[in-house]
Amino acid sequence: METNRKPWVIGLVLGVLVVGLTSKPASAQVFRGKFTLPSEVRWGMATLPAGDYSFGLDKKGMDGLVTVYRGARPVAIIPHQGANDPKQERSLIVVEAGRVRELSLPQIGETLCFAAHNPTHRAAPQEKELAQAIPVTAVGAAGR
Repeated sequence: METNRKPWVIGLVLGVLVVGLTSKPASAQVFRGKFTLPSEVRWGMATLPAGDYSFGLDKKGMDGLVTVYRGARPVAIIPHQGANDPKQERSLIVVEAGRVRELSLPQIGETLCFAAHNPTHRAAPQEKELAQAIPVTAVGAAGR
């Protein structure tokens, strides 16, 4: 008597396809880095408390997303509003008025720009806050 193995084979093939289509290999990241925030910061719609973080940029150009991790857990996925040639000689996150304004990555030839979420106009004395530069350290093969 012959057993029907087709449902088992179909299930296995579908399972492999689902895993293959939904997983994203780490090598697909263009840049990986780490940084330490000395105080709470708004980055896009996310509020990040002071502490150690890592991040990955999945693509260069306008379609790229920055995924921020605290430990191994992703805490924010942030689209950027534009990319320019790097203004800095080293990798930096530029924070102004408690919000991330740009992420400079000269290793890949880009500076990513981020708009403030729900921007409000303030009085001139409040607008003069100085920017803070937070160093970024490249991590792994994607940062080379």
